[in-house]
Amino acid sequence: MNLTGIWQWETQVVLDFTELSPNGEDLEQLVRELCLALDYRVQWFGRGADGGRDLILEEQGDALLGKKTRRWLVSCKHTAHASQGTGRSVNGEDVGSDGGVVDAVSQHNAHGYLLVCSTQPSSSLMGRLEAIERNRGVLVHVWDGVELERMLNSPRGWAVAQRFLPKSAAAAGWRVFATESPNRFVGVTRGYFIRMANRHGSQLGYQLQSVDERLDSVARITLPTGHEIRPRGVFCDDKIGSFTWYFDYLYPSSGLESNVSPAYTEEELQEILGHDRVTYSDGQFDWFKFSMRKVFPGSDTYDADHYRYYEELPKYI
Repeated sequence: MNLTGIWQWETQVVLDFTELSPNGEDLEQLVRELCLALDYRVQWFGRGADGGRDLILEEQGDALLGKKTRRWLVSCKHTAHASQGTGRSVNGEDVGSDGGVVDAVSQHNAHGYLLVCSTQPSSSLMGRLEAIERNRGVLVHVWDGVELERMLNSPRGWAVAQRFLPKSAAAAGWRVFATESPNRFVGVTRGYFIRMANRHGSQLGYQLQSVDERLDSVARITLPTGHEIRPRGVFCDDKIGSFTWYFDYLYPSSGLESNVSPAYTEEELQEILGHDRVTYSDGQFDWFKFSMRKVFPGSDTYDADHYRYYEELPKYI
C-alpha cells in the first residue's frame, strides 16, 4: 500500500519534546520505536560512557549493490528541558572527545555515528563531526529536533508520536493518509496504525466518529498487565452499512512459560464488542475478527506494529 499524501490534516501541530523525561531515557526509547516503525533493525548494547544506552541501528543497503548492511551507533542527547524548557544546542561536551566517538564506533563494530537530539547541534559540534568523518573515516549523520518531527509526522511515525508525546500529538486528533487507491487509507490515532478501506466511497471523514466509538469499546475491556488489543484494519461496507474489524490480541511470554494464554477467547471478545449485531449509535452492523498472538516484548526487535502483523489482512484493506 503506497502512501500518496495526507488526506486529512486538522491542525498544524508542533511536537513538544519536553514531554519526554529530562533524563533522556524516553528519547532513547522513542528513537528505538521510530527506527522499528521505519523498518530498521535496532538493538541495545548496554550503557555507554555518558550513562546513556548504546543503540545500534542496522541499515540495509541497496540490493543492486549486494544489500550490504551498515551499522550505526546511535547517540541520543536530550537538551529540550535546558534553560527552563526553552532548550539549548547540543555541544561538544555533551558528545565527548573526538577519540571517544571513534573508539565507541569501533567498539561496536559500527560504520557510522548517528547523533539524535531533541533540539539541534551547535555549529562548532557540527564542524567537529564533519572533521571526524573527513579525517577519521567514520560516517557521521545527525537527526535534530526538526528532522525527528518530520519523521514522526508520517504514517508509521505518528503512532510513535502519540505514544511518547501524547499532549502535543493529541491536539492533532486523527491523521489520515491517502494511498494510491481512492477508497483505501491509513489512519493513525491513539498510537494505533490502522489500514482502512471503503467498499465504494472515496471519503473517510464521516466514519471517523463511528470508528472512535468502537475503539472506545475496546479500550474499556479489562486486560491483564502486558496484554494488549491492537486494531490492524477496518473495512466499511458503505453500501449496506457495516464494519468488519481486524484485531490482534497480543499477550506476552518470556519464552520459558508454556501456560501463558489470552484472558479471553475470540468468541468472548466478539460478544463484548457486539459481533454480528447493531450495537453502536450509527446503527451499523459489526463483525470483529481476532488473531491471538504470543509476543516477546523483551526482545530488542519487538515492535507491536511490525509489518508482518498486517500481512494477513485481506488484500482489499
